[in-house]
Amino acid sequence: MANNTRRGLLKLVSLCIASYTFYNTKPYSHSAAISTDKKIVFGFHTNIDAAVASFIRLINEHHSASQVELVAKIIKMGHELNVITLTTLIKGFCINGKVREALGFHDKIISLGFQLNEVSYGTLISGLCKVGQARASMELLQKLERYTVKPNIVMYRKIIDGLCEDGLVNEAQNLFSEMISLGIYPDVVSYNSLIHGLCCAGRLTEASQLLNDMVVEDINPDVCTYNILVDAFCKKRRIIEAKQVFDMLIDRGIKPDVVTYNALIYGYFLTSKVDEAASLFDDMKKSGPAPCVWSYSIMINGYCKHRRLDEAVTLFKEMHQRNLVPNTITYNSLIDGFCKLGRISDVQNLLDDMHARGQPPNIITYNILLDGLCKSSHLDAAIELFQKLFGKGIGP
Repeated sequence: MANNTRRGLLKLVSLCIASYTFYNTKPYSHSAAISTDKKIVFGFHTNIDAAVASFIRLINEHHSASQVELVAKIIKMGHELNVITLTTLIKGFCINGKVREALGFHDKIISLGFQLNEVSYGTLISGLCKVGQARASMELLQKLERYTVKPNIVMYRKIIDGLCEDGLVNEAQNLFSEMISLGIYPDVVSYNSLIHGLCCAGRLTEASQLLNDMVVEDINPDVCTYNILVDAFCKKRRIIEAKQVFDMLIDRGIKPDVVTYNALIYGYFLTSKVDEAASLFDDMKKSGPAPCVWSYSIMINGYCKHRRLDEAVTLFKEMHQRNLVPNTITYNSLIDGFCKLGRISDVQNLLDDMHARGQPPNIITYNILLDGLCKSSHLDAAIELFQKLFGKGIGP
């Protein structure tokens, strides 16, 4: 039975390849997975992994819906396929963004009497959520009972995350409650998705309550849970509450990561607590995770915004010592700082350094320069730069 299934799949894929070759003679360069379990099909050696990989490539490159019809016809000819193979083919559609084709393929094989499992439907649900079709994934979830498939935690958390990403937080909350009522208890990932959705909607009190619920339900929040809340409180300039969450994380024995530190440092600068930001950055270097490029960029930008340019320059030099390459945002922050203090002569060195390090100026860089030149009465230089930009095809 297993051999018949494998032969059926290989014939299926071989016919797909034959059809593809007939219509499209572009050379085949896909690197398929290698398996030692080889069979002879149509007179040449092949294997199951390479066959599936070839079929997925066809899905990616051949946009006609006739591929699905070709699959349906071959299945009708009696070739046997198992649920693993069918799920792999569904995943092939989904990972290439062809979710509608995946649903069509699903409908075809169901109409032909095939049954799929939890993994199959989890794949479809994930594919729908990734293309912003969380509501459609909810509808699919409601249909699972007729397919004799039980929903599981993976399906629910994918949909909850998708609903939150689409801004449908109330629906995500309702689904969260439905999941619990069915005896499917949420895990830390489910809670994180809903907390993030509530934070994005500005509902921080409800998000904080969910954190408390996790503790009561003996579900251990992870560093991601705390990062979501610290970041949300900081962006709302509620720095005291952000620090409370940060302290709670440490009290529970969880080490803050670079994301936690970056979020709180950014929050300190937003609320003009420059010294607190500097102190936390020093703590990070001494006992926390190693600061990344973004950590330095936040510090440099914060210092420049608060006219503490010398400290920003010191950190910029420190980046070089740590072999961290500044990005365009880092340079833009420093250039803006120099321009605001009228130190136009120092800007050229930064521009030269940008080019030397493969970080070309972007439109924001030029806007900062034009603004700085105009405000420092270097109008001729501003006009010259403006004309050069037009000459390079860079418009306002």
